[in-house]
Amino acid sequence: MNERKKLGILGGMGPEATELFYKKITEGTVVSNDRDHLDIMIYSHASIPDRTEYIISGRADELWAVLESDVETLKHCGCDFLAIPCNTCHFFAKKFDHLMDGHFINMIEETAAYVAKRNFKKVGIMATDGTVKNDIYGKAFENHGITAIYPDEADQKKVMSIIYDEIKAGEKGDKHKFMDVAKSLRDKGCEAIVLACTELSVFNNNYDLNSDFYIDALDVVAKACIEKCGGQAY
Repeated sequence: MNERKKLGILGGMGPEATELFYKKITEGTVVSNDRDHLDIMIYSHASIPDRTEYIISGRADELWAVLESDVETLKHCGCDFLAIPCNTCHFFAKKFDHLMDGHFINMIEETAAYVAKRNFKKVGIMATDGTVKNDIYGKAFENHGITAIYPDEADQKKVMSIIYDEIKAGEKGDKHKFMDVAKSLRDKGCEAIVLACTELSVFNNNYDLNSDFYIDALDVVAKACIEKCGGQAY
C-alpha cells in the first residue's frame, strides 16, 4: 500500500461545496474496507469573508491573514497536504504552497493539466468575478498553450447570479440561465467549459449535466487529492 498522508481541507466556501468535495473524494476512492479511505481533517470556516469581495476591493491582505491562520490550524492537526474547494481562493495559491512546504494541491493547476491532456486549445471559464478579473485560469492555461475564454459582461452577471443569488442561497440554480451562458461560450468556439467555481460544482451535482463538454474542477482536484495522499482513485 502507498504511504498514506493526512489531507487537510479548508472549506466552508461554501459549506455545500465542501460537503460535495468530501463526497467526491470518498466515492472516488477504490476501497475494500474503511481503512482504504483517506484520513481527512475538514475545517469548514463558513464565516470567512467573501473572497471575491475582499480581493476586488483591495482587502486581500485582510483575507490572507484569516486564511493563513486557518491553514496553520490544519498543519497543527498534523495535515500533510492541503486542498481548498474554492477556486477564487487560489488567488493566494503561491502563499498556500509556501505555507505547506510545497504540499498544496492546486485545483487550478491540476485542472489546467487535465485540460491539456485532453488536447483542448480554447476553453470557456465559468467562475466568480474574483477568479475572472484576476485571470486565475488564464494564467495557468497559458503555460499549456490553452486560451481561456470568459463570458461577456452580461453573461458574467448571469454566472454571478447563479452562484450568489441561487446556489449560495440554498437554491438549485436556474438551468436556463446557465445554458444561455454555455451556449454563448460554445458559439465563441470553446471546445469545453470549466466549471471554475465550486458553487457551479454544486449546480452540476444538482442537475447531473453528464456531458464531456463540462469539466468540473472539483472532480479533478478530488482525484488529485486521493492520489497524492496515497489512496487509489477510480
